[in-house]
Amino acid sequence: MGIDQLDRTDAGLPTAPRSWLRHRWAALGAGAAVTALGAVSAAVALAWGGAAPVTRPALAHRPVLAPAPAPAAVPAPPPTTTSTTLVPPPTNLVLTGCPPPPQPPKPVVPPWHPAVLVPDSALPAALPPPPRRASLAPVAGKGMWIWQFSSTDGGDATAVVDAAVRAGLHQLWVRVGDSQNGFYGSSVLDRLVPLAHARGLAVIGWGFPYLYDPAGDAAWTVQALSWSSGGARLDGFSADLETSSEGVDMTAQRASVYLSLVRRARPAALLVGTVFPPTDQEWATYPYRAIAPYVDALAPMVYWGCYQPVLAAQQAFTRLGPLAPLHLIGQAYSMADVGGRTSAPSPAEISAFLQSARLGGALGASFWSWQSIDSDEWAAMAGFGWS
Repeated sequence: MGIDQLDRTDAGLPTAPRSWLRHRWAALGAGAAVTALGAVSAAVALAWGGAAPVTRPALAHRPVLAPAPAPAAVPAPPPTTTSTTLVPPPTNLVLTGCPPPPQPPKPVVPPWHPAVLVPDSALPAALPPPPRRASLAPVAGKGMWIWQFSSTDGGDATAVVDAAVRAGLHQLWVRVGDSQNGFYGSSVLDRLVPLAHARGLAVIGWGFPYLYDPAGDAAWTVQALSWSSGGARLDGFSADLETSSEGVDMTAQRASVYLSLVRRARPAALLVGTVFPPTDQEWATYPYRAIAPYVDALAPMVYWGCYQPVLAAQQAFTRLGPLAPLHLIGQAYSMADVGGRTSAPSPAEISAFLQSARLGGALGASFWSWQSIDSDEWAAMAGFGWS
């Protein structure tokens, strides 16, 4: 997975890794058949690419803040002007741009990571996970992910909210922090959240903890959840929980310590775990079961590449559904620049993914990303009536 740059001109901060788009999939050849919707008979095989790292000083440790009031209730979702008949979606779509052409070897560039690793022996013990208590309403229905707000309708919060309402969205997922620069999203949130709430949209902040210092990561996460402007607050936070391919020291212990500290400080906040798709490889190694008890919902990155979107979604339901409520994240970008599938998903794929998510019982579904989605994909997403 490569490292792209996050445009921080909104907040007056230097650039830092924008890690999310590195979850690009190039299927290596998975054949599957489904006997009924909800049954998966093959796993997804994946390959990952890489790009140049960024070197920035790590954040100093910040103490976790004291608990604060829970976010205000989210207004009702905007009315959806279309209705969608829910029928079993197709599992034999033509996936244009597959298989990807052979790629020449590329040099392996180590990803950025914080300079100092707090040793396992120095970490506090993870606290027991409390019962889930947050409302899941903010992550119901359709959403879109934003990582460069200044490149999203020119950074015009009114235009973003207007477009979201016209598309029948219920939430926006906006990047607000990471281990390099802490919580930096206040200037964007000041402009966006009051407008979004006035139009019935929830705003979920998301961030990237490297877990080199789980307590320090918890501190800036709590700062994000503590942000307020005129009484408006974030409606929740999603931690983008990566692995060593992104420079993260991902272990069950570190993820548990980080999430338990956030939970201790904000027991009533909506906390979502953005996690890898549960392919056979990830299912064997990624700490889903350690993460799930601390979050109110899991948001697997179901980027299907050259695999049928319905099968990828159903694999997420089968493996992760017993662990926590699910909000699925779909693919609305081309993988060509990392040697993957050379075409973006078709409108039919977008619709099939949404149908599968809705029929499978997901809380909602969203797409990565607002910056990369094309007009045909947007039309398919907007035309699907979730309720």
